[in-house]
Amino acid sequence: MAGKTDLSELNCSLARTLDIVGDWWTLLVIRDAFLGVRRFGDFQRSLGIAKNILATRLERLVADGILERSGPDKRPQYQPTEKGRALVPAMVALMQWGDKYASSGKPPVTVTDAEGRPVSPVKLQSRGGEVSATAIRFHPGPGANARTRAFFDALSTED
Repeated sequence: MAGKTDLSELNCSLARTLDIVGDWWTLLVIRDAFLGVRRFGDFQRSLGIAKNILATRLERLVADGILERSGPDKRPQYQPTEKGRALVPAMVALMQWGDKYASSGKPPVTVTDAEGRPVSPVKLQSRGGEVSATAIRFHPGPGANARTRAFFDALSTED
C-alpha cells in the first residue's frame, strides 16, 4: 500500500494491529467475510471498492493469515481463519461504539447470538469484574523495549 506509514516496527501491539487491519477498506472486507461474502465479485459489489484496492486488501489479508483463500484460481473463495475470527470482539466493539455515537442510536446492523438475542455491549473485565475506561492503567509489558520503558518512566514523573 503505497504511501502508508509502516507501523509494524513500533513497540506497540495497537500500532502493529493497525498496520495489518487499520484502514477502512480492510475492516470492511473482514466485516463482509464475517457476513458470509466469499467471492471477489461479491466483495466488490457489496463495498463498491475499486478492483485493484480490493485485490490488494484480499492478498494482504491472506498473507497475514486473517483470511484463507480456497477453490480454483479463477474463482477463489475467501473466509476468515481462526486468527481472523479472533477479530470479532474488536469489530463488534467498534460497531457498538458506532451504534451509540455515529448512528444516532439507530444501528443499521444488529449483532445477535444464534438464538437472535442481542449481544451485550463489549466490556473490559478483570478478575475483579468490570473495569471502566477511567480505571484502566497501562504498564510496560514483557515485550517492552528500552524506548517504551523510558516512555512510561517519563509519564510517571509528569505532574
